[in-house]
Amino acid sequence: MGSDVILNLTRKKTLATLVIAATIFVLGLAATALGAIQSKPFNHTTVPQEVIDAYKSGLPFKQYISLAIKNPASAQLIKQELGNANIECGGQGPDVRTNKAACNQAISFMNQTCIIDPAISRNCEQIYIPEYLYGEKLNEIQQSKLSYMFLARSASVNHPGTSEALIELTRSTE
Repeated sequence: MGSDVILNLTRKKTLATLVIAATIFVLGLAATALGAIQSKPFNHTTVPQEVIDAYKSGLPFKQYISLAIKNPASAQLIKQELGNANIECGGQGPDVRTNKAACNQAISFMNQTCIIDPAISRNCEQIYIPEYLYGEKLNEIQQSKLSYMFLARSASVNHPGTSEALIELTRSTE
């Protein structure tokens, strides 16, 4: 019986050590991603791979965008992307939001960004955003990934020929 207690305590200590090590590892990944973003926020020189690396690091999109908009040049670019998203999937008419591949990304980007800073753009006032997301049943995790995809696609416009990483991320969604 005494050996059972010792064995049980040893297992608990081992499990506790593994949990602590895993936590340190995860926090280290997030800190690495956070450091990379703080040193180079999203801007016109950002290539799709950098956006995808931030996604792969596990950093939630809301945290990524929160850090990006602290930089005035980045905030201006994000504001332009909100306008592009609204042009792409906003508006009126029965067929305006039928391209699910594009609109799931664009409207998720708008929602995630506008939650962080509702004053960044008047496009944040669009009533179709929550309606669309509700209709598509897109949860927070899905919206985060779709938002990264939208921003990576936007970065690829400024950097033609750099879309391999974007294609890889898009494939992993299907």
